[in-house]
Amino acid sequence: METNRRITRSDYQKIPSIFNRIIKGNEGGGTMQSGVCLRVLLLAAFTVTITAQKPAPEVFTLTVPNGPILTRLNASVTLPCELSPLFNVEPLEVRWYRSENSNSPALLYKDHKIQEAPVDPRYRGRVSLTGGLERGNVSLTLERVTLEDRGEYVCHVSNERWYEKANVYLSMNVTGSAPVLSVASGGGGQVNVTCSSEGWSPQPKLTWRNKEGTEIKNEQVLFTSDSQGLLSVSSWLLYSPSDSDWLSCTISLSEEEKRESRVLPHKPGAWKEAFIVTLVLSLLLLCALSTVVCILLKHRDQIKLEQSKSETKKLFKVTENSQEKQPVKDGINLQDWRQVKGFQENITMNEKTAHSAIRVTQEGKTAQYINENMKSSDRRHPHVLANQSFESEQHYWEVKVRDETFAKAVGDCRKLSWYVGVARDNADRTSTVPVTAHYGFWILSYEEGKGFHVNTDPLTSEPVREDLSVVGVFLDCDKHSLSFYNVDTESHIYTFCNLVTSYSFCPVFSPGQHDLHPITILNEN
Repeated sequence: METNRRITRSDYQKIPSIFNRIIKGNEGGGTMQSGVCLRVLLLAAFTVTITAQKPAPEVFTLTVPNGPILTRLNASVTLPCELSPLFNVEPLEVRWYRSENSNSPALLYKDHKIQEAPVDPRYRGRVSLTGGLERGNVSLTLERVTLEDRGEYVCHVSNERWYEKANVYLSMNVTGSAPVLSVASGGGGQVNVTCSSEGWSPQPKLTWRNKEGTEIKNEQVLFTSDSQGLLSVSSWLLYSPSDSDWLSCTISLSEEEKRESRVLPHKPGAWKEAFIVTLVLSLLLLCALSTVVCILLKHRDQIKLEQSKSETKKLFKVTENSQEKQPVKDGINLQDWRQVKGFQENITMNEKTAHSAIRVTQEGKTAQYINENMKSSDRRHPHVLANQSFESEQHYWEVKVRDETFAKAVGDCRKLSWYVGVARDNADRTSTVPVTAHYGFWILSYEEGKGFHVNTDPLTSEPVREDLSVVGVFLDCDKHSLSFYNVDTESHIYTFCNLVTSYSFCPVFSPGQHDLHPITILNEN
């Protein structure tokens, strides 16, 4: 029977021992038997040689998988590629390359060896041919897979008469961060629950469920991509909860690769009711204790009473002195403007980030809307970012949004619109994208006739006096909060909570686009 096996080194090593046995047979007188053995041996060697050296076919094809090859970050993966019909491809040239970069292959096999150049340096030391060239298998093995390795590869095999190529797609599963859930008032007894997560590949599935495990259908899902091609996913849901209901948000690639978080969304205003009840009970308890103390004090000697009062006054003075020496950062009361003012920064505007209709002057301290400067090609929102950005600690700055001196000079005291706050440093500033917290903006805004609003979803109106002239902004990166203050009255306006992101925050300023009144960053005191 004909065989396609190659003659190996071990086959050649057996030939001397066979000849020795034939010679010994001759010495023993078995001439005829030895002659027969010699003829059989020569015939077998000739037959094996002829069949093993069968020439390669003039035409061949490549067989690769129909779908993508799935792998994980930092793992090893094999991209299959096999010739049909099967034959020894060691004399041929094998080239693996990315579909967009054929001149710099990931691996080049030529002249019976893997070539050092020209190859893509990103793959050096990480690729090999492991299928067995002598069996017609030219599969590529890739070690320590990175995010950049995802994509389409080309298996290219050629000789002097023919070539063939086929595409293999490498896909990678990357599990992102645990979902972050936040709750805000949605109006009408409902709450607006938001779920967000970062760092997924490929596109994951987001699922809402109630405490019974029933899926809640929701089409409000948004995907965005970062510079590495990893996806961020977010979704929001209007929900009418009871005191015992909880919601879960699950983001998954498969049953084995998923992340889940849960939240108990209380009805809006429930915390206020609990606070009022607690306050009333505390006052009643305090009154009862005060009555008991008064009765006991009546039975004491007047001298001892005076001594007790004196000692109490000294104790209060010691307590007050120790509290005055305590640093502000140890406990920040967001309602106390005087505390947060201690973190004031020297903020300036970055003129390069300004909309074409906004003029930045006074060394980056003032922004003014100039209509004739607007370029029709500028599709950004009418604001400007600061030169500074923050990702840790506490920071405070003040913005003058109403300038009476300027108003008297131009004969118009009305400031029609403005907004101030912070933006995520990678936020999309195109005018088609809403300036909302969902898209990386947290702001306090004013528009004549509509009043003051913070950009929650839906908008939250704030009862602020119309003559507000200076806004204080306090960003606490460590506690993920942003607060606004009326500096004129030294009072708190509103606080955003749960500003959770892996990016930095950058102050944002808009003088509006309806009047010439400027807004100005006030210098640090």
